[in-house]
Amino acid sequence: MVPGRVRAERLAAASLIGGHVMRVVFRVFVVAALLGGVPMLAAQPAVARETQASPSPAPTVEVLDAGKAPQEQLRLSPAVGSSGGVAMTMTESIEQSGASTSKVNVPPIRATIAASLPDTTPNGDLHVTFSYPSFEVLKGNGSTAAARRQVERALEGVQGLAGEMTLTTQGVVVDSRLDIPTDADPSIAQILGQLGDQFRSLTVPLPEPAVGEGARWRATTELTLGAIQARNVYEYSLKKRDGTRLQFDIRGTQTAQPQSVALPGQQSGVDVRLTKFKTTFRGAVTLDLSRLLAGSGRIAGNGNQTFRVDAGRQKGTVRQHLDLEASIKPA
Repeated sequence: MVPGRVRAERLAAASLIGGHVMRVVFRVFVVAALLGGVPMLAAQPAVARETQASPSPAPTVEVLDAGKAPQEQLRLSPAVGSSGGVAMTMTESIEQSGASTSKVNVPPIRATIAASLPDTTPNGDLHVTFSYPSFEVLKGNGSTAAARRQVERALEGVQGLAGEMTLTTQGVVVDSRLDIPTDADPSIAQILGQLGDQFRSLTVPLPEPAVGEGARWRATTELTLGAIQARNVYEYSLKKRDGTRLQFDIRGTQTAQPQSVALPGQQSGVDVRLTKFKTTFRGAVTLDLSRLLAGSGRIAGNGNQTFRVDAGRQKGTVRQHLDLEASIKPA
């Protein structure tokens, strides 16, 4: 590893087959279904910036149980001109076995996230601007002081990263944009490039019909995770409602069918096939429909992925196990 840089291998996994350097870089994109938040990590370029936009596939929402009376439609209703802030802490560990064995304990990262609602669109969608004023690389998760310094140096100079998005009152992201520094560390830039689309993963899609306490609904999204075609299925249970304040239990599963994939950094003549992909999540969160960034809660997940790598005379299987925990609270 180059000193002072967090390369993609460290943020996901590097597969070394047969003792030869045949790096197959795979980034696990994890859906942290936390309410009322925006993307993870912080950043602002001190120099020139480039704009990246990312479309967001809309989920299909199916009501499983409408709950008890009284029932009414659940809709986000923050006032124009309002603002808010949350602190999000992410902890992640990745263990790899098979053709090569390694384990990476990523240091916990706590990001402060600020957002405001300057206006709404003509059809009533919410136009949200957001930024990352600060972040901290924390002790814990078995990480070393050297690993923490590497993450800190990789994130230097990118505090204050800003973007904007359009969000429906049902909590579905229509579009999003994140301004990326042109001179960002390549491995960090890969992460930052996904942040503008992560708000979709951090909000609860609200059902169309009226519901009450005890309601349950399922949201299904077909999406692309890096090079992998995958499906997210989340179930939400409305445990309690106090005015505009909602408390949910969440269960989620992210799966992908066996498929050939083209991974970042993959060499010519190398065939990589995904044979297993499943990540599950459970958590509890709260949301205030009338406020911007008023969510809090915690969610934990774990997953397993298996890849078959064929490079002519070199063949091997790489297995990855992921543990993730995310928490969010008012800043």
